[in-house]
Order: sequence, then structure tokens, then C-alpha cells
Amino acid sequence: MKFHFIANACGIFVGREGTQLLMDPWLDDGVFEGSWCHYPPLSTTHQDLQEVDAIYLSHIHPDHYDERFFDYPKDTPIFVLDSKYNFLAKNLERFGYTNIVKCRTGESVDFMELTLTLFEPFSKHLYHESKVGNLIDSALVVTDGSGLTAFNANDNTPDLDACRMLKDRYGEIDLAMINYNAAGAYPSCFQNLTDEEKRNEHERILKRNIDHLINCCDTLLPRAILPFAGAYVIGGKQWKKNQYLGTTTWDDCARRIREASKHCAVTMTENDVLDLKTLTLNRPYTPINESEQQSYIENTLSKISYPHEQEKHPSAESLDSAIRESIERLQGRASRYQISVKSRIKVTTGEDMHWIVNEGDEEYGVNLEFVIDPRLLIRILDRRAHWNNAEIGCHIDIWRQPNTYEPDAHTLMQFLHL
Repeated sequence: MKFHFIANACGIFVGREGTQLLMDPWLDDGVFEGSWCHYPPLSTTHQDLQEVDAIYLSHIHPDHYDERFFDYPKDTPIFVLDSKYNFLAKNLERFGYTNIVKCRTGESVDFMELTLTLFEPFSKHLYHESKVGNLIDSALVVTDGSGLTAFNANDNTPDLDACRMLKDRYGEIDLAMINYNAAGAYPSCFQNLTDEEKRNEHERILKRNIDHLINCCDTLLPRAILPFAGAYVIGGKQWKKNQYLGTTTWDDCARRIREASKHCAVTMTENDVLDLKTLTLNRPYTPINESEQQSYIENTLSKISYPHEQEKHPSAESLDSAIRESIERLQGRASRYQISVKSRIKVTTGEDMHWIVNEGDEEYGVNLEFVIDPRLLIRILDRRAHWNNAEIGCHIDIWRQPNTYEPDAHTLMQFLHL
């Protein structure tokens, strides 16, 4: 079995008989409401990938399933997790895909010479208490009958209990593909933090995540680790937030793994192919040049225009009406999904317009304020954009006093729309 890397969480497993399983093909810049981009820039297109035998989609976030450009034969087998809500499967059905294979967590499915096993979220949240937690992610284990095994965690990073389960079930794991980044708004968008505090939080989060990755691999004992998924840079007017993201390059992650452990860390760039038996690449690896990356962000990606910037500002009356109705509907959805939030939540456009979304618990004492462009807000309310994508894309500035993280408060906001 071989693994052909493309970018971020996209790549192709190639079985011993040549079967090709494509995973999470995000190829085009501009997901998360326009801001997420690739570095290095890609040459691969969706047209280049039309001959694959099947596709695995880990979840519905656009850096894994970019519905803008996802265009494959409608009868292509597409493997997805059979979850409680099936957001992804419903979306694929809406776009006319007819061969969606819903896999129950932990149950193995044979496809040609490959065996696939999908796993639901291993934990609600790895680092914080959450009553709701992760609703959408999945992980994948692939074997090809020759004794080779790859574990692709995607954004579903395992806890240590899950690592012990995987080790007991599969024995030797040849390749562990594990996320090391904390993609999202923190700390880059949090205006209650000084620049120095943002830099300190950036480093703290990276160390936490990479330490956890190493701890996982101390249990999994893979022959090789591939730092995987969550590799992106921010373009457009928010480009200066790159320096505070909870992310780093895969080169830096691999270096930290090697310095802190004896694990074998592998790095790959577009069209590198790893042989899982020999753990060798098809060609010499080209490291990321960070000065060239910064120049590309400043001189090219910073000029990107976001979709909402192409639109006129909504009238105050139409925006107020839409958000008030959306807040009412949010409360119903919160009840349906059993989401109870203690933070007081306010949304403002920065133009003397604000709305209280959640009154919160006065004793808990956390005030959470989201500042958002009214053009983006109306797109979210009209379902032409999504709150979670806007937040992950760094389009929303956030004030949090005190700086206490309640994950379910951010989950609640995902249901703000008509």
C-alpha cells in the first residue's frame, strides 16, 4: 500500500492491486468564507482525480469537503460515517450522489483489496469540558490485506483510551496520520488578548497539541508519523492574523516530534508518494521555505476578496428582523440538540447594532461578544454562509471576559440562521 499526498487532509491510498481511495479533496483556495488558502500553492485539480475508485469524506467542514467544486461521477462510491445527524450524507444526496456508503462506527467494510473502518468522534473535546462537543468528525483505518495498516485521524484526534483501543485492535500500525494544529479563531481573533498574549497562547497551544500527538504515538507505536490535516494560511484582509494562529508548518511539527521523542516523523508535499512497507518516498522531500511563504501571503494572498465583500450592506431593518427571527429559531435548535450555555453572548456589527443571543448564567460570569461585518452576518442568517465557517476563517473578532473557554457556546452559534 502507498499513500500519495496532495495537501492538507487530501491524499490517495493506493492498494497493492492499484485501487485508489481519494480522501477529503479540498484543492481550491477560499474555503471558510473566502480566507483559507494552500501553501505551497497547488497544481492538482479535481479533473486530475476523476479516475479514482472511491472517495472517503471525513466530515462536512469545507477543508475536507468543499461543496463549491466537489464534482465527481455521481455513482462514485463515497464512504462517510453513519452518524446520528448525517449532515454530510444529506448534503451529498442533495447534490445528486447516488452511491453513498454510510459506515457505522467501528464496523469494517471491504472495498476491492482495501478494508475501511470509520470511527465516530473519540471524545467530545480533548482539552476542555463539553456537554455537546464534536458532532461531525470521523477517523479512518485502512488495511490492504498485505499486513499494512494506516490510521488517518483527520480532525478526530484520538484520546489515549482510543489509542489503546486502536493498538489492541490492529497491532502494528505502519502510518499514523494525526492532526497537530488548532484550526480556528483562537488566539488570533480574540481582541481581549494583547499581541504578546496571542503569541504566548499560539506557542502554548502548539506545544499542547504536539505533546498530545507524541503521547498518542507512545501508545500507538506507529512505524511512522505523518503530521496531517489543518495545514493552511489565511488570505484576504485578515492575513495579518496568520502570525497568531494555533498552527505551524508540518516541517516544524516533525522537527518538534524528533526533538522530543524517538518516533519517526515523515513530511510530504504535493505529489510525494510514501511506500508504507519501506517508508520511503518516491523522490527527495522539499522543505517549506517560510520566508517565501510569508512573501506569498503578503504579496499575493492578501489581495483576495471575500464573497461578502462583493455585496452591498443590508439595511438595518432587514438585518434586525432576520437576526431576531434567527435567535428565536436558535433557541429551539438548542433545545433539540440539548445545548445549554452559561456564557452571555452578544453579536454586534460594530455599527451601534447589537443583539443578545444568550443571556447566560450571571454566576458563571463569562461575557462573549462577536463582532462581524453585517454583509457576512446576513449571508449567515440567509444560509449562504455558516457561522462556524466564518469563525474558523477568522472573519469574526471576539471579546471574551474573563478569558474562559466554553466550547458549547461556540457550538450554539453554529445554529444561528433562518
